[in-house]
Amino acid sequence: MTKGGILSIRLRIISICFCLAACLLVSGAQAEKLPFMSQSKIRVVVSPGERAFGEITLDNPTDENKVMRLYLEDWYYLPGGSGAKEFLPAKSLPTSACSWITFSPAEVVIPAFGKQKINYSINVPADASGARFATLFFETLMSKGRISAADRSAGLDVHVRVATLFYVEVKGTVKRSAKINNLNIQPSKETKEALDFTLDFENTGNTDITTSGNFSLINNDGMVAARGALNNVYTFPGGKGSLLGTWKGNIPAGDYDLVVTVDLGKALADAGTGRGPVITKEASVAMGENNQVVQIGQLK
Repeated sequence: MTKGGILSIRLRIISICFCLAACLLVSGAQAEKLPFMSQSKIRVVVSPGERAFGEITLDNPTDENKVMRLYLEDWYYLPGGSGAKEFLPAKSLPTSACSWITFSPAEVVIPAFGKQKINYSINVPADASGARFATLFFETLMSKGRISAADRSAGLDVHVRVATLFYVEVKGTVKRSAKINNLNIQPSKETKEALDFTLDFENTGNTDITTSGNFSLINNDGMVAARGALNNVYTFPGGKGSLLGTWKGNIPAGDYDLVVTVDLGKALADAGTGRGPVITKEASVAMGENNQVVQIGQLK
């Protein structure tokens, strides 16, 4: 405690939302609508030594003016590949693009039911390679009328913010690659009379990778006995995660060929900026009665 005591405790509670409409419920405070963003993700490919320009439009859906301040931060995917994110001060990470990005204005007043455009510029150094990432936050203080009396008496300020994620790739230098190994097939932990197909995934490239994939179990006659989708995995360079697919139903006893296909370019396809490489792995699988896994061959 500092000299003179603590006159008030001010807690800054942040809610980060990556959707076009966001709200926050905290400490009994009522939800407040935030401005809509025209883009929650911006993925660009820029040649070394060149610039890219663009704009983001904020749309205020309320009958109150919104005062917002803008600032950049770093971000990365948390370990595990679930897509959960961590945010850090600008220029904290080697993958930071914050020093490449400028924007204006830095503070805006969006009129009731009005719009505001934010201009941004991305300046890629001549010696840059790989990919860099940043977050542009739009933050506002929740209006006093929406904060409870208890929160005000406790000296609670409630800030809410929305964000645009930047993915900046340096043209001609990006490598999308991955290791997929450690195939395992076992009874599902979530569903009875089902099998889980799991594999380890590691991003060995120099950019972010979001996967999509599927598996097929094919018998000696070329017929598919089981087929399903794999979960998406979200990684930065060096990141790891688990690919998981589930088959609900009985698989007849016999010998099979398991084919696993993983697309490393889902993020590109979603952004409409291209396609990525596809990895195909195969392994022999011997099944016994009642979905018993007798043998799993080497993944190739």
